[in-house]
This record gives sequence, structure tokens and C-alpha cells, in this order.
Amino acid sequence: MKTGRMNKMKTRELTVACEHGLHLRVAAEVVKRVVKQDSTVHIHCKDCPRANACSILELLLLGAENGTEIQITAEGNDEDTILNSLTEVFSEGGGI
Repeated sequence: MKTGRMNKMKTRELTVACEHGLHLRVAAEVVKRVVKQDSTVHIHCKDCPRANACSILELLLLGAENGTEIQITAEGNDEDTILNSLTEVFSEGGGI
């Protein structure tokens, strides 16, 4: 029998505070931060399919404007690190 830590997916809800919403530069910053981590990350907003946070195209298709409520889910060994990093991106105007 295999023993070890069972990861539970962590979720964070927040509001996009980027002046122009989730546009290309913000999406690129999200991807840049996510690919450096080990967790699998998805972003979801109301009435949208969830987007893989490693895909600029999927992120842009969310159409998340300034003020949009989003949900970020992370599953892996560094969930807290990536959730904190992405919270910074969306709450501080895109991190750029």
C-alpha cells in the first residue's frame, strides 16, 4: 500500500482589479508564473468554462473584465505559493 500526502485542491475567489481586465499582457504574466510551479492551475468565472492557466488563449477566452469575480484552483505541492502569486497579479493591476 502506498502512503504519502494526498493533495487536496485549493481554491481562491477574487475580483479582477486590472484596469483593462484579463488582457494579453496579464494572461502572459499568469502563464509565466504558473509554468514555474508544479501545481495544476485553472481559472473560472461565472458562465465560462474553466481555463487552464498555462494557456494564454484559454485565459483570454474567459473575457474577464475589471471587476469580474474569478475562482482560481490549484492542485499540487505548491498550491499556496501559486495562489498567492496569482492573487498578486489580479489584485495589483496585472503585476505589470
